[in-house]
Amino acid sequence: MEPLTKAKVLIAHRIPLIRFGLARLIGSSRGFEVCAETDDAPTARELFVQHQPKVTVLGLTLRGGDGIELIKDFRRSSAAAEILVLSAREDALSVQRAFRAGARGYLAAHEDILEISTALDRISAGNLHASANVSRCLLENLGNGTIRFASELGNLSDRELQVFSLIGRGFGASRLAGELHLSVKTIETHQSHIKEKLGLRSAAELSEKATRWMVRSARENLLLRRKIALQNGH
Repeated sequence: MEPLTKAKVLIAHRIPLIRFGLARLIGSSRGFEVCAETDDAPTARELFVQHQPKVTVLGLTLRGGDGIELIKDFRRSSAAAEILVLSAREDALSVQRAFRAGARGYLAAHEDILEISTALDRISAGNLHASANVSRCLLENLGNGTIRFASELGNLSDRELQVFSLIGRGFGASRLAGELHLSVKTIETHQSHIKEKLGLRSAAELSEKATRWMVRSARENLLLRRKIALQNGH
Protein backbone atom coordinates (compact mmCIF):
# COMPACT_ATOMS: atom_id res chain seq x y z
CA MET A 1 0.00 0.00 0.00
CA GLU A 2 1.16 3.53 -0.75
CA PRO A 3 1.58 5.89 2.22
CA LEU A 4 -1.36 8.22 2.89
CA THR A 5 0.91 11.24 2.78
CA LYS A 6 3.89 11.40 0.46
CA ALA A 7 7.04 13.26 1.51
CA LYS A 8 7.44 16.57 -0.30
CA VAL A 9 10.56 17.12 -2.43
CA LEU A 10 11.84 20.47 -3.67
CA ILE A 11 14.07 20.39 -6.77
CA ALA A 12 16.57 23.23 -7.22
CA HIS A 13 18.82 22.57 -10.20
CA ARG A 14 20.10 24.69 -13.05
CA ILE A 15 19.81 22.04 -15.80
CA PRO A 16 16.23 21.69 -17.18
CA LEU A 17 16.73 18.09 -18.33
CA ILE A 18 17.85 17.03 -14.85
CA ARG A 19 14.86 18.79 -13.26
CA PHE A 20 12.55 17.05 -15.72
CA GLY A 21 14.07 13.63 -15.07
CA LEU A 22 13.95 14.09 -11.30
CA ALA A 23 10.33 15.22 -11.43
CA ARG A 24 9.36 12.16 -13.50
CA LEU A 25 11.25 9.79 -11.21
CA ILE A 26 9.92 11.29 -7.99
CA GLY A 27 6.40 11.61 -9.37
CA SER A 28 6.31 7.87 -10.07
CA SER A 29 7.61 6.90 -6.62
CA ARG A 30 5.47 5.52 -3.82
CA GLY A 31 6.75 7.71 -1.02
CA PHE A 32 7.66 11.10 -2.53
CA GLU A 33 6.08 13.90 -4.54
CA VAL A 34 7.52 17.07 -6.05
CA CYS A 35 6.16 20.18 -4.35
CA ALA A 36 8.04 22.70 -6.51
CA GLU A 37 11.08 23.14 -8.75
CA THR A 38 13.34 26.01 -9.82
CA ASP A 39 16.74 26.86 -11.25
CA ASP A 40 17.06 30.07 -9.23
CA ALA A 41 18.57 30.35 -5.73
CA PRO A 42 16.40 33.24 -4.40
CA THR A 43 13.27 31.47 -5.63
CA ALA A 44 14.45 28.24 -4.01
CA ARG A 45 14.62 30.02 -0.65
CA GLU A 46 11.05 31.27 -1.07
CA LEU A 47 9.78 27.85 -2.12
CA PHE A 48 11.52 26.17 0.79
CA VAL A 49 9.80 28.46 3.30
CA GLN A 50 6.46 28.07 1.52
CA HIS A 51 6.42 24.28 1.16
CA GLN A 52 8.69 23.07 3.99
CA PRO A 53 9.84 20.02 1.97
CA LYS A 54 11.05 16.84 3.61
CA VAL A 55 13.89 16.56 1.08
CA THR A 56 15.54 19.12 -1.20
CA VAL A 57 17.51 17.92 -4.22
CA LEU A 58 19.85 20.62 -5.47
CA GLY A 59 22.82 21.38 -7.64
CA LEU A 60 25.82 23.35 -6.47
CA THR A 61 25.57 25.97 -9.21
CA LEU A 62 22.28 27.85 -9.55
CA ARG A 63 21.16 31.06 -11.15
CA GLY A 64 21.58 33.92 -8.72
CA GLY A 65 23.36 31.96 -6.03
CA ASP A 66 25.34 29.00 -4.80
CA GLY A 67 24.21 25.58 -3.63
CA ILE A 68 26.50 25.55 -0.59
CA GLU A 69 24.97 28.78 0.70
CA LEU A 70 21.49 27.37 0.07
CA ILE A 71 22.29 24.27 2.11
CA LYS A 72 23.32 26.48 5.03
CA ASP A 73 20.19 28.62 4.69
CA PHE A 74 17.90 25.60 4.59
CA ARG A 75 19.56 24.04 7.62
CA ARG A 76 19.25 27.30 9.53
CA SER A 77 15.59 27.51 8.58
CA SER A 78 14.85 23.90 9.56
CA ALA A 79 17.09 21.56 11.48
CA ALA A 80 15.06 18.69 10.03
CA ALA A 81 15.84 19.67 6.44
CA GLU A 82 17.23 16.73 4.45
CA ILE A 83 19.34 17.86 1.51
CA LEU A 84 20.62 15.72 -1.36
CA VAL A 85 23.24 17.23 -3.67
CA LEU A 86 23.17 16.15 -7.31
CA SER A 87 26.16 17.72 -9.05
CA ALA A 88 28.66 17.26 -11.84
CA ARG A 89 31.32 18.42 -9.38
CA GLU A 90 32.96 15.32 -7.89
CA ASP A 91 36.14 16.88 -6.54
CA ALA A 92 36.89 16.11 -2.91
CA LEU A 93 36.66 19.74 -1.84
CA SER A 94 33.12 20.19 -3.21
CA VAL A 95 31.92 16.99 -1.52
CA GLN A 96 33.55 17.98 1.77
CA ARG A 97 32.07 21.49 1.69
CA ALA A 98 28.59 20.19 0.89
CA PHE A 99 28.52 17.78 3.83
CA ARG A 100 30.07 20.36 6.14
CA ALA A 101 27.35 22.83 5.16
CA GLY A 102 24.69 20.30 6.16
CA ALA A 103 23.95 18.10 3.15
CA ARG A 104 22.87 14.55 3.98
CA GLY A 105 23.66 12.99 0.63
CA TYR A 106 25.83 13.54 -2.45
CA LEU A 107 25.42 12.04 -5.92
CA ALA A 108 27.27 12.61 -9.18
CA ALA A 109 25.10 13.90 -12.02
CA HIS A 110 25.80 10.78 -14.12
CA GLU A 111 24.54 8.31 -11.49
CA ASP A 112 22.18 5.49 -12.37
CA ILE A 113 18.57 6.53 -11.82
CA LEU A 114 18.10 3.83 -9.18
CA GLU A 115 20.86 5.45 -7.11
CA ILE A 116 18.70 8.56 -6.77
CA SER A 117 15.80 6.52 -5.41
CA THR A 118 18.11 4.81 -2.92
CA ALA A 119 19.52 8.15 -1.78
CA LEU A 120 16.06 9.66 -1.27
CA ASP A 121 15.00 6.67 0.85
CA ARG A 122 18.17 6.73 2.95
CA ILE A 123 18.37 10.43 3.73
CA SER A 124 14.60 10.73 4.36
CA ALA A 125 15.13 8.02 6.98
CA GLY A 126 17.80 10.17 8.64
CA ASN A 127 20.90 8.50 7.19
CA LEU A 128 23.88 9.96 5.35
CA HIS A 129 24.44 8.76 1.80
CA ALA A 130 27.26 9.04 -0.71
CA SER A 131 27.05 6.95 -3.86
CA ALA A 132 29.63 4.29 -4.56
CA ASN A 133 31.01 6.47 -7.39
CA VAL A 134 31.43 9.51 -5.13
CA SER A 135 33.01 7.41 -2.39
CA ARG A 136 35.39 5.84 -4.90
CA CYS A 137 36.34 9.26 -6.25
CA LEU A 138 37.14 10.46 -2.74
CA LEU A 139 39.42 7.48 -2.17
CA GLU A 140 41.07 7.95 -5.58
CA ASN A 141 41.62 11.64 -4.84
CA LEU A 142 43.13 10.76 -1.48
CA GLY A 143 45.47 8.29 -3.12
CA ASN A 144 46.67 10.50 -5.97
CA GLY A 145 47.21 13.63 -3.90
CA THR A 146 44.31 15.71 -5.21
CA ILE A 147 42.98 16.24 -1.70
CA ARG A 148 46.37 17.61 -0.67
CA PHE A 149 46.31 19.90 -3.71
CA ALA A 150 42.83 21.12 -2.78
CA SER A 151 43.77 21.61 0.86
CA GLU A 152 45.49 24.88 0.03
CA LEU A 153 42.01 26.23 -0.69
CA GLY A 154 40.79 25.07 2.70
CA ASN A 155 41.34 28.51 4.24
CA LEU A 156 38.85 30.07 1.84
CA SER A 157 35.34 30.65 3.11
CA ASP A 158 32.53 29.00 1.17
CA ARG A 159 31.69 32.33 -0.48
CA GLU A 160 35.35 32.90 -1.37
CA LEU A 161 35.58 29.41 -2.86
CA GLN A 162 32.45 30.14 -4.88
CA VAL A 163 34.01 33.34 -6.21
CA PHE A 164 37.29 31.51 -6.90
CA SER A 165 35.47 28.79 -8.85
CA LEU A 166 33.57 31.29 -10.96
CA ILE A 167 36.79 33.20 -11.69
CA GLY A 168 38.17 29.89 -12.92
CA ARG A 169 35.20 29.68 -15.30
CA GLY A 170 36.05 33.10 -16.74
CA PHE A 171 33.76 35.39 -14.74
CA GLY A 172 34.95 38.99 -14.31
CA ALA A 173 33.97 41.23 -11.39
CA SER A 174 30.86 42.68 -13.03
CA ARG A 175 29.56 39.30 -14.15
CA LEU A 176 30.32 37.83 -10.72
CA ALA A 177 28.34 40.62 -9.08
CA GLY A 178 25.35 39.92 -11.29
CA GLU A 179 25.57 36.16 -10.85
CA LEU A 180 25.81 36.32 -7.05
CA HIS A 181 23.55 39.34 -6.52
CA LEU A 182 26.37 41.25 -4.83
CA SER A 183 27.93 44.64 -5.47
CA VAL A 184 31.11 44.92 -7.52
CA LYS A 185 32.80 46.39 -4.44
CA THR A 186 31.89 43.29 -2.40
CA ILE A 187 33.24 41.04 -5.16
CA GLU A 188 36.49 43.02 -5.22
CA THR A 189 36.77 42.62 -1.44
CA HIS A 190 36.36 38.84 -1.79
CA GLN A 191 39.00 38.81 -4.52
CA SER A 192 41.38 40.74 -2.29
CA HIS A 193 40.87 38.27 0.58
CA ILE A 194 41.41 35.31 -1.75
CA LYS A 195 44.66 36.75 -3.08
CA GLU A 196 45.88 37.39 0.47
CA LYS A 197 45.04 33.86 1.65
CA LEU A 198 46.62 32.20 -1.40
CA GLY A 199 49.68 34.46 -1.51
CA LEU A 200 48.84 35.93 -4.91
CA ARG A 201 49.98 39.37 -5.97
CA SER A 202 47.66 40.32 -8.81
CA ALA A 203 44.31 39.72 -10.46
CA ALA A 204 46.15 37.99 -13.30
CA GLU A 205 47.75 35.49 -10.89
CA LEU A 206 44.36 34.88 -9.26
CA SER A 207 42.72 34.24 -12.64
CA GLU A 208 45.52 31.91 -13.71
CA LYS A 209 45.41 29.87 -10.49
CA ALA A 210 41.61 29.62 -10.51
CA THR A 211 41.60 28.51 -14.13
CA ARG A 212 44.29 25.88 -13.51
CA TRP A 213 42.34 24.56 -10.52
CA MET A 214 39.10 24.28 -12.50
CA VAL A 215 40.85 22.63 -15.47
CA ARG A 216 42.68 20.17 -13.22
CA SER A 217 39.49 19.30 -11.33
CA ALA A 218 37.56 18.76 -14.57
CA ARG A 219 40.35 16.64 -16.09
CA GLU A 220 40.72 14.43 -13.03
CA ASN A 221 36.95 14.02 -12.68
CA LEU A 222 36.82 12.88 -16.32
CA LEU A 223 39.66 10.42 -15.80
CA LEU A 224 38.00 9.03 -12.69
CA ARG A 225 34.69 8.62 -14.50
CA ARG A 226 36.40 6.71 -17.28
CA LYS A 227 38.21 4.51 -14.76
CA ILE A 228 34.99 3.81 -12.88
CA ALA A 229 33.16 3.03 -16.12
CA LEU A 230 35.88 0.52 -17.06
CA GLN A 231 35.73 -1.06 -13.61
CA ASN A 232 31.95 -1.35 -13.93
CA GLY A 233 32.31 -2.98 -17.36
CA HIS A 234 30.77 -0.12 -19.38
